[in-house]
Amino acid sequence: MSTTPSTTPGLPQVRRVVTGHTPEGKAIVVEDGTIAPRDRGMSQFIDLGWTTDCPANNNGEFTDEVKDHVADIYSETGSSFRAVDVPPGGGSIFHRTVTIDYGIVHSGKITCILDDGERVYLNAGDVILQRGTIHKWANETDEWTRMYFVMLPSTKVKVGERELEQEFHPPSTA
Repeated sequence: MSTTPSTTPGLPQVRRVVTGHTPEGKAIVVEDGTIAPRDRGMSQFIDLGWTTDCPANNNGEFTDEVKDHVADIYSETGSSFRAVDVPPGGGSIFHRTVTIDYGIVHSGKITCILDDGERVYLNAGDVILQRGTIHKWANETDEWTRMYFVMLPSTKVKVGERELEQEFHPPSTA
């Protein structure tokens, strides 16, 4: 059984600060702490935010919805926000989600590989808008990479009369 460290080698811990309101409407900090990564195979996820509604509801006390969705990849009706730490030689399988993903490379370098073989090299500070395409991530360096993602549900991509569904697998070899 593998254990997930409380930090990723070579990368700082991710600190999450959550704000809210007093009953009188004054702004306050309701949570301030680091979030430990969890192992997801060839990378580690640091889940930072989750909503089940869009628009999100900022009323009342803060409920950390992340804790109820640790096995889910994204919220089908709201938003998800996470950091992904990718070790040297790590990455992901080919996949498509029914989302629009806003990705920011925080540190390191990563390669986005599309199902036609095109390779897009991203460096720290680069951003990607992933629009429901089949892709995979590969860290082809000898240093850890950290990316941040905000994922929002989207309509399914239509190709002619066919709607493209969520997929998690290697591309077909036809």
